[in-house]
Amino acid sequence: MPNATTPTTASRAKQLLTKVAIATQRKVWTRRADTWDHSNDAGMLNVAAAAVALANAQPGMVCVDLGCGGGRLALELARRGARVTGVDVSAAMVDRMVGLARAESLDQVEGRTAPIEHVSFEPNSLDLVISNYAFHHLLDADKGKVVTNVFGWLKPGGVFITSDMMLGRGATAGDREVIKGKVRAMAKKGLPGYWRILKNAGRYIFRLRERPITPEAWMKLYAAAGFSDLSSTNVVAEAHIVRGVKPGA
Repeated sequence: MPNATTPTTASRAKQLLTKVAIATQRKVWTRRADTWDHSNDAGMLNVAAAAVALANAQPGMVCVDLGCGGGRLALELARRGARVTGVDVSAAMVDRMVGLARAESLDQVEGRTAPIEHVSFEPNSLDLVISNYAFHHLLDADKGKVVTNVFGWLKPGGVFITSDMMLGRGATAGDREVIKGKVRAMAKKGLPGYWRILKNAGRYIFRLRERPITPEAWMKLYAAAGFSDLSSTNVVAEAHIVRGVKPGA
């Protein structure tokens, strides 16, 4: 019989799925490193701005941006005086962020190339962990693990903010309304829009690359990890921001 340290078939399968998901995201975001920040619509810019505002970064705060991309959130936090480590699976994205930071003389920005699923920080060392439109790429089991990890990294009173696509499987009227709105918007763009509908429908149905969960599910993950003072705010369409505080300050 396998002992306590022997991986089971199920655990090995989960590890393989995580490995495949990480490799896929690294390939995708490395390819898009130079163009991603220029292709976002106004809605995504508003979500990022709302997340930064909610973070209320102050000079001297120690922050981590998980899935930092080209540094949209990390750079803004640094402009407000925070020390920020941006983490991304793509080295090209991290290099872009660091280059932009240096161009602004934001020397308190550091980069770390690592999958969100595997990165680690010292316990009780951070004031803020923030992530924008990154967690919906993670497998559901990995989402919960990372939320638990974040709780451990934060100081008592530290804050965790997730702004992301938060959407169920179409079971609620709210889900269906968001889906209809997305389809209508893409259909107006003609053939390119119809192609996006087909592509995004495949990802959504089969949970390939994009695996969003509802704001309620996120709140449960936060609560299970130990966070308190939970809040959920809808910014636009499917985009929500969930915030939690590590008790004990």
